[in-house]
Amino acid sequence: MKGYSQIWYDNLAHAGCSFLNEKKLGTYSAEIHSGGKMHIAVCDDEKVYTDLVLKFIRNCIADYEDEISEIDMETFSSGEQLVEACSQGKKFDLIFLDIKMTGMNGFEAARFIRGYDDKTIIIFITSLVDYVFGSFEFKPFWYLIKPVTEEKFKHVFLKALGEIKNDRNRKYSFFTRENGLENIEINKIMYLESLLRRIIIYTSTNQFTYYASITAEEEKLKKYDFIRIHKSYLVNMLYIQRINKNNVVLKNGVVLPLSEHRFKLVFDSFTSYLARCSI
Repeated sequence: MKGYSQIWYDNLAHAGCSFLNEKKLGTYSAEIHSGGKMHIAVCDDEKVYTDLVLKFIRNCIADYEDEISEIDMETFSSGEQLVEACSQGKKFDLIFLDIKMTGMNGFEAARFIRGYDDKTIIIFITSLVDYVFGSFEFKPFWYLIKPVTEEKFKHVFLKALGEIKNDRNRKYSFFTRENGLENIEINKIMYLESLLRRIIIYTSTNQFTYYASITAEEEKLKKYDFIRIHKSYLVNMLYIQRINKNNVVLKNGVVLPLSEHRFKLVFDSFTSYLARCSI
């Protein structure tokens, strides 16, 4: 979440790679050497602006073809289309999102996306400078004011790619008897459970078991915003939905016990984490 503290706004100084065949929604492919395919969405109800963003990205990829490849890109002409795709399991690393759209606006779409995904980088694009100050709750990475110059767009786009690359390169390593050395992207770890001298790592799709002390694992992971909520549980704050008096509810509905004597520390740490993510 470090990236979300790096919010920039275009034009505020004045105020104080070739692609594959185009599909119906505008799908292209190109590759960034950051450990897997990247997925980008562009959402604007004015085709001239989605075409402009695609053009800028196309030019940027051509300029940096040695560093960038394998990007899947989709365009959406409404907030409803974007939200529908996300509700069906589509995940994007980066979203360029217009704010003022007919029907569901960009803020409403961003609110839905942030309800289940704190990691997606959102870059708002709009013609209205006043909307800058109403966007903080959606944790934008950047804010571009129309008309967007190609120079400014390239600057923002490359920063976003670098942020995604750095995030993907954060790995957690441990040794299991079954598979030997394992490596997991840290942001995919939801929580760790200590059980009979073993550690069980839970992701949204898998579990990994190995022998270790949860206190030792806590020391390794606390710098990545993991918090000890119980003698047996270490949780990634990225996945916390809410904190109750006796438990912590994760965004996937899992409920974990919260020790009474840890409540204040957990609550204060999570509050601080949310504040840092919203700066």
